[in-house]
Amino acid sequence: MVTALLILSLGGSVLLPALGPAGNGTAGAAGPVPPSQPGWGRGAWGWSLSTRGWRWGPPPGARGSRVIGGKAALPHSWPFIASIQMDGQHFCGGFLVWPKWVMTAAHCPIPRRNPSVRVVLGAHRLEQPEESQQVFGVEESIAHPLYDPRTVDNDIRLLRLNRSATLNKFVKRIRLPSPHVDLKPGTSCVVLGWGDISNYGERPEQLMETGTAIVRRSLCRTLWRGRVSANMLCGASRNATLRGVCAGDSGGPLVFKRKVYGIVSFSGQRCGDRRYPDIFTKISNYIDWVHLIVLQHRHPEGQQKHNPGPGAAKGPGAGRLRGAAGGLRHHSGLEAPRKGWDTQAPPQLQGL
Repeated sequence: MVTALLILSLGGSVLLPALGPAGNGTAGAAGPVPPSQPGWGRGAWGWSLSTRGWRWGPPPGARGSRVIGGKAALPHSWPFIASIQMDGQHFCGGFLVWPKWVMTAAHCPIPRRNPSVRVVLGAHRLEQPEESQQVFGVEESIAHPLYDPRTVDNDIRLLRLNRSATLNKFVKRIRLPSPHVDLKPGTSCVVLGWGDISNYGERPEQLMETGTAIVRRSLCRTLWRGRVSANMLCGASRNATLRGVCAGDSGGPLVFKRKVYGIVSFSGQRCGDRRYPDIFTKISNYIDWVHLIVLQHRHPEGQQKHNPGPGAAKGPGAGRLRGAAGGLRHHSGLEAPRKGWDTQAPPQLQGL
């Protein structure tokens, strides 16, 4: 049986045939082949979604994941959020971690020094100009060297902006977690994005937010047939409401207590379906790598080699398919902001 993968790029949804029989755990040109799921419906795995139908870069390249079942965020209450755009169209989310650095997902295909690509900070409504917005080019785009598009392990990317952001009440950085810290199952987090708000491609007029609860990794790994590595976090709605990530905001943040713990990576075919938890890159496993890259770019001689360092965990299932791995769906009036967002970089990283 040949199963289709829905590749989510910069634009609309594109169906591609998977090159291999479902359930055998092999990967063809269209990415990993989803297993059959008797009783759960054919095609319950292996969907990626885009915002406007473009295809750019290799599969499984879904360039976004949306927030579904959420609500409109209070304007500028999440001042670290970033919109990554191609030709003025949002295709991935991100977040400001230092004045010159934005973090996003590695599967978002963001070239360096391309005039068509821009990063927008300080935004709430993307379809109208706002005095709070700051627009940047991308000077450097650095995916983790161990990122694997087949397994989507190590799905993290750093963008060096062409100048430093001006930190104010509308634009702030968000703190990173301590190295290798894990969130306990049941922890309530917030996911943000400008992606679709329904399974029918409906786009929001403003930034959306929704709640998600951390799912025990062992259970999540079972549901995803071994797809989940130690470098990933899992989240799902606490009730039967369809709530979670989907098309339009891969690379967006998973936030808990004013720190960012995860990056939106992939989800199941049906957005917000609790049977298939949303998957986030576990940022705490990459703190050493992040600091290394940022510090290297203070000196020209440090820009040529991006050593993964000790940041990437090699837990069970990391960097490889285990058994019949599941397919993926990637996701690429101003009011006062919330208090408490850190506006200062650590001393050794100030000015970056």
